[in-house]
Amino acid sequence: MHLVDLDTVRHRMNSSGSGTTEKQTAKAAGIVLDEVRSYLAGQRSAAVTPTVTALRKRAAEVVDAEMLRLDRRLPEIDADVREEVGRTVQRVVDKLLHAPTVRVKQLAAETNDTDYATALRELFELDPQAPKTVSSPSVPMTPTDQIDGDNP
Repeated sequence: MHLVDLDTVRHRMNSSGSGTTEKQTAKAAGIVLDEVRSYLAGQRSAAVTPTVTALRKRAAEVVDAEMLRLDRRLPEIDADVREEVGRTVQRVVDKLLHAPTVRVKQLAAETNDTDYATALRELFELDPQAPKTVSSPSVPMTPTDQIDGDNP
């Protein structure tokens, strides 16, 4: 890889005797600007990834908790039926989360005026840096809930 700055481009164009040096330098500057914008958009989009991951982890934990609740309430349920119910619930969750998680990455890439990761963390009480916080229930369970597993 060879790094070339715009001054180097300008110098090479002048020494080659090209008559359109300013136009070509401006074109090169435009290419560099577009690439910098693209890079920064990618960085902003990547910055929301830990929060999106935390949101998906929270959703998976909710599905797992509800499947355990189903097992306690209906222990006689056929294993194949239970697996299909689990897959169905997971597909529903995945479909509900798909558009918002894709869109939050797009929005983050488009602007740095709004911190979409912070908005997601606030809305869903997420902490992508602390998995224990992500997996803890947001509403404390009552002693009755803890015994029979009927927490919402």
